Amino acid sequence: MSQISKDEILNAMHITQHSVEIHLPLPPTPLKTEQWANEFANQFKLEQSEFDWGADRFQVVLNTQQHEPHLQCILCIEWLCEAMWLEPIGAQQSPQMLADYFRQ
Repeated sequence: MSQISKDEILNAMHITQHSVEIHLPLPPTPLKTEQWANEFANQFKLEQSEFDWGADRFQVVLNTQQHEPHLQCILCIEWLCEAMWLEPIGAQQSPQMLADYFRQ
């Protein structure tokens, strides 16, 4: 992900009713996926949980515990449907709130 700038990520984000889609090429290997998630978390000052791997999917919980606003979301990558997105966690959060945080 080091070749992808923060602006490119922001430009690739699209808000839907339930998530923030990230329209970028998916990482090609498990190692590249973990590196991408780490870099994404670092660029946007997010803490992350342990990685959760499935047969064709990757998930990690990201949060802003150390600063306001307190947000929590799941970064999901699914190769079968060739998609990457962020889902807000909790009834008090929305895709728009996530997008606003990333754009600040």
